[in-house]
Amino acid sequence: MQVGIAHRVDRRQSNERKAAEASPTTDAQGLVEFACECTKEDCERSVRVPLYVYRQLVEAGNQYLLQAGHHAFASYRTIVALGLMRIEERA
Repeated sequence: MQVGIAHRVDRRQSNERKAAEASPTTDAQGLVEFACECTKEDCERSVRVPLYVYRQLVEAGNQYLLQAGHHAFASYRTIVALGLMRIEERA
């Protein structure tokens, strides 16, 4: 469990650095590709979301960016699900 939490912390820090860049790389739809913030250390999935959405979930402090359909946790509830993007918070 501790390894999974450390993995999540590492992913969150990496994503926060990307979000803090002056102008992170976006696709044609204006979406930024972030790493999935799950606790599975072997997960290499990514999620594309608008930068302002990611910044809002970081500000909330209890929400994580997960790829929809890939992860399901009983201790979390989904806040937003849009295509392959899902934002969850601790229940």
